Amino acid sequence: MMRYHQGEINVQEKSCLRDEASRVSKIIHDTIPEVAAQFIEQQVMLIIGVRNENDFVWASVIYDESGFVKVVDAHTIFVSSLPLESDPVFAGIKVGHSIGILAIEFATRKRMRVNGLITQVHENGFLVKTREVYSNCPKYIQSRTFSGFKPMKRIKPRLATQLDLEQMEMIRRSDTFFIATHHSESGADASHRGGLPGFVHIVDQRTLVIQDYKGNAMFNTLGNIVENPQTGLLFLDFEAGNLLQINGETTVQWVGSERSICFNVRQIRNVIGGFPLRWTFESYSPSNPS
Repeated sequence: MMRYHQGEINVQEKSCLRDEASRVSKIIHDTIPEVAAQFIEQQVMLIIGVRNENDFVWASVIYDESGFVKVVDAHTIFVSSLPLESDPVFAGIKVGHSIGILAIEFATRKRMRVNGLITQVHENGFLVKTREVYSNCPKYIQSRTFSGFKPMKRIKPRLATQLDLEQMEMIRRSDTFFIATHHSESGADASHRGGLPGFVHIVDQRTLVIQDYKGNAMFNTLGNIVENPQTGLLFLDFEAGNLLQINGETTVQWVGSERSICFNVRQIRNVIGGFPLRWTFESYSPSNPS
């Protein structure tokens, strides 16, 4: 059973979902069940979230052929892939650093979160000792079919401190993004967010607002934000193969018990052609609010 930190408890209470959160916490364990191990080892990509040496939180994606993730034992996984050295997440892959991992299978709308501590780093990957292992519901996951890899374009990343027109258009079209947060005691976490295109509202070149849809009532992401506003967002263009990472500070906004997050851009890394996995869109989630 998970022990919630104060930030998570605050959001649960303000959302009037404290009792539900207490019940749901029973699904979280520090070991990897066999069915979870099989699911994780089948994946071709992982979403990861870390805090780097400058205390900035970033989200990124690592990938390879199915089998690049191995469950060594009930407490340990080995990931035989690393982000590029130019990726800000690369600097956070160090022994003793916490890491949030999300394994997601769009075709079946299944996802599994594995949060833990990096215990070894090799030239071709890293070991993680698990601290939290649990599945999430299929809500808001758009169905996509993986159809293989395409050549990686080694294009130099575009760095900026505010969104340009192309990046804003990419966000407007997005039906999916990923969010990384960090807590001083609980460590790093990586999570999924989905909705119909336009669910990420662009206020201006440095401000995004996203309504928080009903989920598992644990509020791991929002609870972390209450304690530490440093946040990393990751947008993937599944058709064009582009990658957009954004670091910044986030606040939780309230209207009664309804929540939204307001994200203020600090740093941007955009790689055109930097996501070489091919995906075919199938359908939107039936859970998406209109």
